[in-house]
Amino acid sequence: MRFPKFLTPSSRFGTPPYARKRYGAGSSDTVSLFWRIFPVVLVLAFFLSPLAQAKNLCSVDRLISTAREKRLHEDRYWHILLHYEKTLFGVESQVDDPRFFVAENGKTEPQAELEATIRLLFGPEAEEGAVCRFYGRFGWLEEELGGAYPNCFAEKTCPDIDQIDPKAASLIFPTYYMNNPASMFGHTLLNIDTAYTNKRLSNAVNFAAYTEGNDGLMLAVNGLTGMFKGYYSVTPYYKKIQEYSDINQRDIWEYKLNLTREELRRMVRHIRELDQIYTDYYFFDENCSYSLLYLLEAARPTVRLTSQFHFAAIPIDTVKAVRKEGLISGVEYRPAKATRISHLIDIMDEIQVETVMGLIDGKVTPESIPESGLEREEKIRVLDLAGELLQYRFIKRNLDKADYREQLLGILRVRSRLGRSENNPEDSIPVPPYPEQGHESRRFGLGAGVKEGDVFWELRLRAALTDLTDMDYISHQGAQIEFGDLRGRFYPEKDRLALEQFDIIDIVSLSPVDAFFSSLSWMVNTGWHRKPLKDETDETLYYRLNGGAGYSIRRPYLGLGYVLAEAEGDISGKMDADYAIGGGGSIGTIIDVTPSWKLHLYGRALRFALGDTHTHYTAGAVSNFRISTNNHLMLEAGWEEIDPYDVFEIQATWHYFF
Repeated sequence: MRFPKFLTPSSRFGTPPYARKRYGAGSSDTVSLFWRIFPVVLVLAFFLSPLAQAKNLCSVDRLISTAREKRLHEDRYWHILLHYEKTLFGVESQVDDPRFFVAENGKTEPQAELEATIRLLFGPEAEEGAVCRFYGRFGWLEEELGGAYPNCFAEKTCPDIDQIDPKAASLIFPTYYMNNPASMFGHTLLNIDTAYTNKRLSNAVNFAAYTEGNDGLMLAVNGLTGMFKGYYSVTPYYKKIQEYSDINQRDIWEYKLNLTREELRRMVRHIRELDQIYTDYYFFDENCSYSLLYLLEAARPTVRLTSQFHFAAIPIDTVKAVRKEGLISGVEYRPAKATRISHLIDIMDEIQVETVMGLIDGKVTPESIPESGLEREEKIRVLDLAGELLQYRFIKRNLDKADYREQLLGILRVRSRLGRSENNPEDSIPVPPYPEQGHESRRFGLGAGVKEGDVFWELRLRAALTDLTDMDYISHQGAQIEFGDLRGRFYPEKDRLALEQFDIIDIVSLSPVDAFFSSLSWMVNTGWHRKPLKDETDETLYYRLNGGAGYSIRRPYLGLGYVLAEAEGDISGKMDADYAIGGGGSIGTIIDVTPSWKLHLYGRALRFALGDTHTHYTAGAVSNFRISTNNHLMLEAGWEEIDPYDVFEIQATWHYFF
């Protein structure tokens, strides 16, 4: 701050030498001059001392000194902003991009990062744009230090961020998408409403891995080992609806958050700090859902979200954690385009469905619909479904753009003449159970059974998430997503403890085909299993890699039936040539007997022609009963044969989800 010109250095620090020479001690002129100057000095001192004090107080050293006194580097909000997590030797930020840190050792030293940030923001050579770059940190420092040092924060603003006026926010959960391994556990993102009244035009905040064109096996390997970089991004929400709901056939759940306007502003500031900043992406823990929790904690630091997850963060578990912390005030269900189409098909009779197929295939013209024998509401329904299907086929790139426009415009012209429907079929789409109300993701099991006359006890532990007889997840599709399914058995009569099974991964996706959808069903499994081999009195533990593909179909009373062609490779030191390679197929059906009872009947035949040559037959039934949300009872009966051995067993298992 500049001093006024008339306040010279000499007048500030004492009487000038020439004055002392002219006016000696005891002089009446000196006394007279003193009483003339004294009031002016008092006035100047009164007005200028606060300015001098403010200038002295607004110094980096004083800011850092006060921050040390208040131990701000230990403050929880500072740790939230830097994404610090506890380690054996202190703390470490989950952010890996060095551009996110001001201090060289800021990733592991909160105090060094705090003091370096203060120097960057308030130092004499403060970097231009630093306030906007770290606006979340600046806002928090203003709350903590601005009262004592107001001039340090005056005139430091970031208009581009301040003009953002968030109105509300929602946590978005697109449900499970089995045909993409990266999305089979679901996904979460944040939606922030601003000035737009249409929610589709609001902003979607997403964290995702930049996969750089990787696919298949490399996608899985890199995702598990943190080889991908994850970035936060902000895109229009309608694009995410197109991606998840329209293209990937995923229903969307929107959980409204009860954040205040000030909390929303804090979150927006932190989001801007993370722009173009990367974090190493890990599929199980540092993933899309876990990383979003920091944004919610930045908005409301009293909640504890990230500390609830240590080894894995499954998207639906993060939704449950957000609800547990009291952040959710309402839920809205947005059915996918495929869900809407399937519902329209379900409420139509065979003639109406055939008419729709005729419109899509060009065998029936839209102009002929008004003259058909259908009722007015039936005509509307047929044309609406035909339009939905055309859009779906175009989105899936199964229809040429020119043909799509010509067919759709023809249907819309006729549809417009019929006016509004008295009953909107979409209003009757049944809302499925809320995803977060299902059982917990981890499972513990205790069972007992009999195998060829030998009694056994079995202990099970599964890290995640669901199997084909589960009633809580992916109810519209036969799905199995099992990771780390461990089973150990003890045979008391033989005094033998054995590893019965350990599935590293076991995924089954059964998507039923119908007149309009023809999704491929598939499966993949790898892990250790047991089976009887020739010349072995006890079953042999072997490692297997199994995969298959085929089709599924749903029929009333018969459930979801499937037929899959399979290939398998087995490895064991007790096999001929230490391995066996073969193929075959499986068949089965999954029946929803009641809302709390599911039955799976199956059979499989595999012929191994390379290595250890043998044929392996299996058949069985699995019946699962839901006693309560987190308590299930499973009954199993199975038979398998590898010549000359023939094995039969029955088993009952209590499962507890936690």
